[in-house]
Amino acid sequence: MVEILGAVCSVIAVAGVVLNNRKVAACFYLWIISNMISAGLHAEAGMYSLVIRDLIFCALAVEGAIKWRK
Repeated sequence: MVEILGAVCSVIAVAGVVLNNRKVAACFYLWIISNMISAGLHAEAGMYSLVIRDLIFCALAVEGAIKWRK
């Protein structure tokens, strides 16, 4: 199950990059989802430095979504 979630997370993140390249604001929401899944997977594995990284990326995606609305 962990490997499936990891693969889904990667697909969502790549889709976010594709949308970003096309200047579609939904990219930020996909990144929020992928970073939260990734943070959960890393927390389950005890990889806390990666959890912190995932949460930072998630915060940056939230900031991007907010700034995109303006």
